[in-house]
Amino acid sequence: MPERQTRHHRQSPWQDNHPPETLPPIRHVTVGHGVRWIGEGWALFVRRPGLWLITALLQTLLILLVMLVPVLGQVGAHLLMPVLSAGLMVVAHRVQYNEPVAIADAFTGFREHAPAVVNVGVWYMLGWMLIVALGLLLGGGAALSGMAVGLETQYEWLGVVISVFGIILAVTISLLLVLPLVMSVWLAPPLAVFHDIPAMAAMKHSFVASWRSLPAFIVAFFLVALMLFLTALTMGLALLVVIPVMGGATFAAYQDLYELPQPAANGEPNLTRSEIADV
Repeated sequence: MPERQTRHHRQSPWQDNHPPETLPPIRHVTVGHGVRWIGEGWALFVRRPGLWLITALLQTLLILLVMLVPVLGQVGAHLLMPVLSAGLMVVAHRVQYNEPVAIADAFTGFREHAPAVVNVGVWYMLGWMLIVALGLLLGGGAALSGMAVGLETQYEWLGVVISVFGIILAVTISLLLVLPLVMSVWLAPPLAVFHDIPAMAAMKHSFVASWRSLPAFIVAFFLVALMLFLTALTMGLALLVVIPVMGGATFAAYQDLYELPQPAANGEPNLTRSEIADV
């Protein structure tokens, strides 16, 4: 067992070709940890800002190039998200533990454990397509029903109310479906990369970990959504900072939500975060 625990903290843990192993126990954390994850993501960014900025720039350019492809651009962008996130996890791991890091590490998802993270991207893409299709179906149906009521009766206002209410309901349902999708994909890249587990298992464990600390997840989710919204005020330039902070926050959440052994010094035994706190 000790050998299995220390394996995650070698210089390049994602390059070990060892068989899948049992995941560490999932921790329950309080709502305030959602804010803490964002703070830790920012702390990782300021430790190596130049590296993070170049990484975010290259990943953003790649996404933009993919989105230029007619029809399939949006689909391809969603497919790439978990793959690029896996690279950010590797960079965050190296920065966290002061290991040598290169820009190429940000694209580890295309080389190491590619089948797992690509499959996460496939499920993420399919999930988004289903949610968008359902939203359009519900919203479009409500709008058409409202128009029909307004045209066939003397109560035009009633048709407007039906249309507006139906569209609001469609948007609400879509948002409620987005949450479990994001919960399933959020921690899947680090789980696939650091623990050698397939896509479905990684998504399952990501959802369970997010569900057990749902208030903290929701806080982090809306803080990230707010940061993404505010990037519009900078014409998207703030993405070069937001992307690294998001990646660092995800890595911090992964470390926080799982009882991972921390790297030991001077031959001392590895301890988990909770054991370190007790000491």
